[in-house]
Amino acid sequence: MRKTSILMSTFAVTAATALIPLAGHAADGPFVDARISTLGVGVDVGTHLNSNWDVRLLANGFDYTANRSVDQIDYRGKLKMASFGVQADWHPIAGGPLYLTGGLYANGNKINARATPGATTTIGGLPFTPAEIGTLDAHGKFGGTAPYLGIGGRWGTGPVDFTLEAGAYFQGKARVTMTNNGVFASDPTFQAQLEIERRNLQRNLNDFSTYPVVALGIGYHF
Repeated sequence: MRKTSILMSTFAVTAATALIPLAGHAADGPFVDARISTLGVGVDVGTHLNSNWDVRLLANGFDYTANRSVDQIDYRGKLKMASFGVQADWHPIAGGPLYLTGGLYANGNKINARATPGATTTIGGLPFTPAEIGTLDAHGKFGGTAPYLGIGGRWGTGPVDFTLEAGAYFQGKARVTMTNNGVFASDPTFQAQLEIERRNLQRNLNDFSTYPVVALGIGYHF
C-alpha cells in the first residue's frame, strides 16, 4: 500500500511538472472548478488575488468499497471520504501556470469494516469458533484537521480552465475501535485477543496517515 502511494504521488508530480509549462495562466478574477481526485469528487471556488496568489475553498467526498484480508480475516470495508478546506496557491513566476499550494482541511475521512468468520479463526493469537466470534465490527477515524501541501498548474483556453495537482494530505494516524457480538462478547480472554487484533488493524490503517492526492479539474473563470 505504501509503495503504491509513493509511486502514484511521484508519477503525478512528474506529470504535473512536465505539462505545466505548456500553457499560460488563466485570467485574473473568480473561478469555479469541478474536480476528481483521490480525495473524491469535489468542487472548488476561488479567486486570483494578484499575479502571484490565488485562494480557494474546496469540498470533496466519495465512498469507496473494498475487501481486504488482515491476519487472515476477510473484512468487507467502506472508506468514506469527506473533507472541506481552504488552500492558498503561490505562483513563483507571476502570471505563470505553475503554483505551490498549502492549506488546511476539516477532515471527515473514516473507515468502517465488518467480518463474519464462517470457520474457526485465530483472533489475536488464539482460535475461536464462529459462534464465539459472531460478527466483528471495526471503525477507524483520522485526525479532525489535515494540513495539505502540493504542486500544480492551472492553464486556460478562453474562459475554461484546466488544473492538474498532486500533493500530500496529512490526516494523522487512525484511531480504531473494534467490537463483536458473539457468545464471547464479554469474555475477558477473548477481549484481550480482540485488542491484539484491533492494534494490528490500526497499524494497517496507519498507512493512510499521509494520504497521496492526485487531482484533475476543469472549470470556468469569470
